[in-house]
Amino acid sequence: MNPWLNDLGCHIYFDRITPIDEHGHDAAPSTYRYHCAGCGRDHDEYVRLADCVRDARRHIEE
Repeated sequence: MNPWLNDLGCHIYFDRITPIDEHGHDAAPSTYRYHCAGCGRDHDEYVRLADCVRDARRHIEE
């Protein structure tokens, strides 16, 4: 069973957001986001990946 999918159809996707400058170099530290394809919930701008994963897991287990 997929741990990021629940019986209500919620399915989690994660993104890492890295701002880049006009030369293609990292312009700031990365942030993280999750999006639920089932219900549309999304949260972004997590500084730590662990915090993003924790909140996404909480959503799946609701």
